[in-house]
Amino acid sequence: MILTTKWFGSFLCDEGKVRKAALFPKDAAAIADRLGMMARGEVLEEEASLASSAKQVTDRRLSEFGRRVRFDSSFIRPEDFGFSLDMYREATIILAKESVRRSIGPDVHLGQAVRAYDDTVFTDNILSERLREWYGLHFPELEVVIDGEAYAKAVTEHGSRQDVMAALGLEMDSIGSDIDAADLESVRVLSSVLKESYSARAKLESYIESRMAQVAPNISAMAGPVVGARLIMQAGSLKRLASMPSSTVQLLGAEKAMFRHLRKGAKPPKHGILFQHMLVHTAPAWQRGAIARALAAKISLAARADLYSGNDISGVLKEQLDRRLAEIRKQHASPPRKSPGRPRKRQR
Repeated sequence: MILTTKWFGSFLCDEGKVRKAALFPKDAAAIADRLGMMARGEVLEEEASLASSAKQVTDRRLSEFGRRVRFDSSFIRPEDFGFSLDMYREATIILAKESVRRSIGPDVHLGQAVRAYDDTVFTDNILSERLREWYGLHFPELEVVIDGEAYAKAVTEHGSRQDVMAALGLEMDSIGSDIDAADLESVRVLSSVLKESYSARAKLESYIESRMAQVAPNISAMAGPVVGARLIMQAGSLKRLASMPSSTVQLLGAEKAMFRHLRKGAKPPKHGILFQHMLVHTAPAWQRGAIARALAAKISLAARADLYSGNDISGVLKEQLDRRLAEIRKQHASPPRKSPGRPRKRQR
């Protein structure tokens, strides 16, 4: 007896005929549920009820019930058992919707949060530049004293040059021009928008930190919450990041430079998103490649621990990384000497 399963039921077959059948309910949702269980490698109740009489099976899931063989089951047609292709179509649509819902996990929301954070940073830079240029017509010396969120807060809460100087305890002779009340009100509207944008940016950063501590604590400890979330976003998901070799993690975000190297022979990139990590961008230029490579190796291990075991191995990884960084700084203490190249021929 050969045990085989179709989308509408399980069957025991012998000599090209169905000897016994365990049909699925004639309901699209129930069929979709069983198709999902089969995709996850689970054994169905209908299959288990027929397994005692089976000696051979056609699916790897059922290998515990018999030897796996190839079997042509095309003679088992759904219409012979009261099923239609419309029912199969409805079941596959339900299954596809459930698959889409399951694919949206916390790491996907993290990716959206990072994109929103980057958008707010870009917006803050534009609005801040516009505010300093506009308010600088009235009080250009203020940007030397305070900057960023404090600048926007001062303009929003106090407005005129005299009120800002009084609030901050400043005494200076400004070269700025006087400003009408209507113009000042418009400037304060802009500064208020910038202040709210700074607040939203801080809230997004706080969310990313807390969410990364839940979803990927080891990555967060090794790369930082924002950089770690960018790596997950660039990879597509935590699962994809964990499956990547460390060399790919090192170059995430530098795909254009890599293609330029492969197509046009330009210098290969040494790092991508990891350049934003403090250990990389604060290091001397000749050490950055080695440091990014060592950091990527530890982040790869951290991603696998976050995905599969959930154990906190960040302490061990940090110790190993610190030892490797000490070796790199000792081996590459000074910049390498440039070898004299061949003299280039003058082109006519």
